[in-house]
Amino acid sequence: MEKENKMENTQIDIFDELEKQIKSIALKIDSAKRIGNSAEVLDLKKDMYAKKIEQIDFLNEDIRISSTQTAEELMIDVANRGPVTKYATGTPLDKYLQGGIEVGTFVQLAGESFAGKTHFIMEILTNVSTYSEVMFFNFEMGDIRINERLVRSLDTQTQRKNFLINSRARNLKDIIKEITDKASRGVKFFAIDSKIKIEVPEESEDLKAYRKISSELSKLSQEKEIIIILINQMNEDDQKNNRLAFKGGGDQMYDTDIALFYMLHKENNKPQSEYKRIMYCRKNRTGNETLFQIETKLVNNKTIDTKDDYEVEVIEYQE
Repeated sequence: MEKENKMENTQIDIFDELEKQIKSIALKIDSAKRIGNSAEVLDLKKDMYAKKIEQIDFLNEDIRISSTQTAEELMIDVANRGPVTKYATGTPLDKYLQGGIEVGTFVQLAGESFAGKTHFIMEILTNVSTYSEVMFFNFEMGDIRINERLVRSLDTQTQRKNFLINSRARNLKDIIKEITDKASRGVKFFAIDSKIKIEVPEESEDLKAYRKISSELSKLSQEKEIIIILINQMNEDDQKNNRLAFKGGGDQMYDTDIALFYMLHKENNKPQSEYKRIMYCRKNRTGNETLFQIETKLVNNKTIDTKDDYEVEVIEYQE
């Protein structure tokens, strides 16, 4: 009992110390505002929010330590939650994922250049924004280009208000902070374009950086019960050999709940804009875990399934 009391007092001391640091930073922010130092205000706010997240993580520590439960307890807990929430994408994916993407899912989409990965993700976000908030980390287009796309695709005021954009937070830690903040406010659907533009300063090697990105985003999607879609890349050799693998390999496939690859079906005497696109699902942890491939084409900037019937084509992949 005495040991537990000492531990509890120590925890209170740590929490109080963090609170003092937050108040101290708040005073510095006020001083910087008074002298008009906006750059310092921004830096101090980042420090303050980081301390607040530290407090939240600290408060959750006891829950993580005592989170073991019996199988029966887990079954009762899950049964009481009701059906798993799914987000309809308004694309052919919904037919193959039994209605949409489940919350708690980390999706990676890779493919050939000019296959239309960004267009497909923007199409999904546009459709979801008709009924829910979405957040798009845009690292591939400038403000003018992304604005042109949004003007064409977002038809209603509801969509324009629900579509959140961040083109600045390229550091992985900043991205995680932004997602954590928006998830706490109820946002459930996130997309990032693209992995190659995410900065991981603490990792000097690209392969380690790629693995860290996948690992952290996968964990975040599960812990916050949100959907994160990340646009990835493929090596040129993999594309030439029709091997469906993420650039950098490693644990990226392991961390992924749904692995999608978007490939061009090149046709003679046709311009590239008229090529069919084949979307391959190489991994699927959701629903009945069925793998599939979809032959698609663009009609009036909408992705449609070219098949008349929508039977799921089950496929097997060889490593």
